[in-house]
Amino acid sequence: MAKMVCVWLPNWPLQRLRHERPELRNRPVVLFASDGNRGPRVSAWARGEAQTSCSGEGIKIGMPLAEAEALLAGHAATSPRIELHDPAADLAGLRELARTCDNFSPLFGIEAVESPECLLLDVTGCEHLFGGEQELVDRLAEDLRQRGFQVRAALAPAIGAAWAAAHCLAKPHQQPALSNVGLDEALSPLPITVLRLPLKIIETLHEFGLRRIGQVRALPRETLPSRFGPELLLRLDQAFGDAPELLVPERPPEPIAAVWVTDEPLTDRESLKFVSGQLLEELLGQLKPQREGVRQLFCQIKGTAARPVELLVNLVSPTDVAKHLLELLSLQVDRADLPEGISFLRLEATSVGSLATRQRDLFGFETDADTHREVSSLLDRLSNRLGATAVVHAVLVPEAQPELAVRHEPCVAERRTTLSSHATLRTHQSAQARPLRLFAPPQRIEATAAGPEGAPMHFRWDRRDYRVIRSWGPERIETGWWRDDAVCRDYFRVVTQTGQHFWLFRCFDQAAWFIHGAFD
Repeated sequence: MAKMVCVWLPNWPLQRLRHERPELRNRPVVLFASDGNRGPRVSAWARGEAQTSCSGEGIKIGMPLAEAEALLAGHAATSPRIELHDPAADLAGLRELARTCDNFSPLFGIEAVESPECLLLDVTGCEHLFGGEQELVDRLAEDLRQRGFQVRAALAPAIGAAWAAAHCLAKPHQQPALSNVGLDEALSPLPITVLRLPLKIIETLHEFGLRRIGQVRALPRETLPSRFGPELLLRLDQAFGDAPELLVPERPPEPIAAVWVTDEPLTDRESLKFVSGQLLEELLGQLKPQREGVRQLFCQIKGTAARPVELLVNLVSPTDVAKHLLELLSLQVDRADLPEGISFLRLEATSVGSLATRQRDLFGFETDADTHREVSSLLDRLSNRLGATAVVHAVLVPEAQPELAVRHEPCVAERRTTLSSHATLRTHQSAQARPLRLFAPPQRIEATAAGPEGAPMHFRWDRRDYRVIRSWGPERIETGWWRDDAVCRDYFRVVTQTGQHFWLFRCFDQAAWFIHGAFD
């Protein structure tokens, strides 16, 4: 008898995004997608980490994004992160997650629908390895929960039954394991929506007052296709195991690697670099048809007796230049304690990416693409010589408090730019009113304001007196109440009699004025 497991990850797009970007886990998130000429519309939204469904603010799937923003604007403590929905990334992420379930079954995949949210596993013959069916499904669900996912899992004799049980019978820490005995009793009370029928058929069944699987099963079988179409009978049979349903297995991608083995061990580093150059040419040849380059290179070196030496080369951007890769690998080889008598060398592209397409300049002048490539090569060399954490770049983060709106990340780390057009526009508009130079920390000044909420008329800073001749503001910046170091400030951009532009703010907590930056 077959044993199938369905693992449902409710609202997978939000779970995937929060898993990849931990900074979003404690923030409200709104996903939107363009709907033809109707403009951007909400495709998913959640308020907090524990919530992955639409509720609480009157926001619904399919409503215009502008309407959702207006609803959220009425809640002072809510500052949602607006992100563009990426279905391709959702699909790739779910497939990658399915491949990590190979410890529980040799056959695993995802449901074959337009927007999948479920993993499917054929665990027939595997249950005894975990102490039984219930123990297997419990361990699988717990493994995914420990990795930060919210799951509902169920085991049943058929994919359809497992899918229905995962969506209706499973609870956060309770995974049902159904058998053929009692399957009819378990599925009959469930709503017909768990049969995975098209919405049109469900609406027709509801018009006839048919809302439960047991009600449909009680009808004469031969009359169902003519009244509701052949798909109803097929889905019923699949749920009860009377009709076959294929599980399309996910296969791990073949590694992009090149291996060298010899009976005459190498004794010097120069010979090792020569062999490495040959393997790089072979490895890049595998990537050439897809116009992809190496983003991360793994090297394994084995000797006659010592333990293998493993080296990792990270790059800022994908490259297909063997000379550049060999130079970076040589930096690692020169610092490594290599074993004696090297007889095995393996190179693998553990991360790849599409190569940038650029047009050749007609007259051979240097272009921005050339400059970018040279800078990337320099960052690659520095990062692999000094270490990834020694070469960093500034990254904007969605933070209201200006001095915390930037963090530094390694240049060779993967960068994600999934800001929506709305969020990007807001960041750009705000950046125009921000000085390039910020004082760390903000410096306290003596100021005289025109009123309790007005801009300063005079202020003294760095032992000099300044008179304000023009000002803009106030701009209220206030962080959430849930933060221990919450701030509430009114910022003003001012011009003094000397023509200098400064960025000042009144701190309400300290009842004092500060200068935070200067405009060039």
